[in-house]
Amino acid sequence: MNISSAMQNQIASVRQALSMSTLQKSMNQDGATVGKLLEGMKETTKAVQQVAELHRGNNIDIKV
Repeated sequence: MNISSAMQNQIASVRQALSMSTLQKSMNQDGATVGKLLEGMKETTKAVQQVAELHRGNNIDIKV
């Protein structure tokens, strides 16, 4: 069965909403708090990726 790209995006959106709802319930937090937590996690991930990218290829670890 061929599913259009728009339908796939809609399904992904529904899955994300269900995941957010589950996360909110498991953490006993409101939507705004969970949103801020996720935003912080994204910022941290982005910062770590930027730092890792700066050092990629500069050092070679050789074990003898």
